[in-house]
Amino acid sequence: MNALEQMELDELQELVFQLSEAEVKQRFRIDSFDSLNWALRKLAALEAKRKENEALAKKEYERIKAWEEKMTKGIEEHKQFFTSLIEEYARSQRAADPKWKASTPYGKVGFRKQQPKWMYDEQKALESVESTGLDKFIRVKKELDKVALKASAKVLEDGRVIDTETGVFIEGVSVAEQPEALKVEVVE
Repeated sequence: MNALEQMELDELQELVFQLSEAEVKQRFRIDSFDSLNWALRKLAALEAKRKENEALAKKEYERIKAWEEKMTKGIEEHKQFFTSLIEEYARSQRAADPKWKASTPYGKVGFRKQQPKWMYDEQKALESVESTGLDKFIRVKKELDKVALKASAKVLEDGRVIDTETGVFIEGVSVAEQPEALKVEVVE
């Protein structure tokens, strides 16, 4: 933020501090090109301040995130070390007693069966299923082609949509006109 933008913000802060909200709304109206320019200068200064705050927050976030990652890395390494020690002990106990498990005030150790892991080469599997005629393993996804619909349909004054080729009303689709939206661009 440059000194000129800071001056704009200071002026704005003085006005807000000295006047009540009702007075500010009553006193300030944009009624000329000069007052419009004044308001855009204020918006530009406010946007510069927002970006400055955002940059500071991002910098601090990155610094804190780096600290967290550094601390977490050490913790994870220690957890992995103790988990491997526990696993080594548990597997030796399990070899002696197939139903072995342990419980302490600080945790439990045991074994749990897992489901088999299926690994897919999607393209190869799909080709194989198609070539052998096993269509029951193929899923077809249906969805509305909105681009084609917009290109060939006609919108009536009441917002209903009809197919221009068949004249059939398309249920579930309507069009609502939108008012013009104000666009304010502040030069940086």
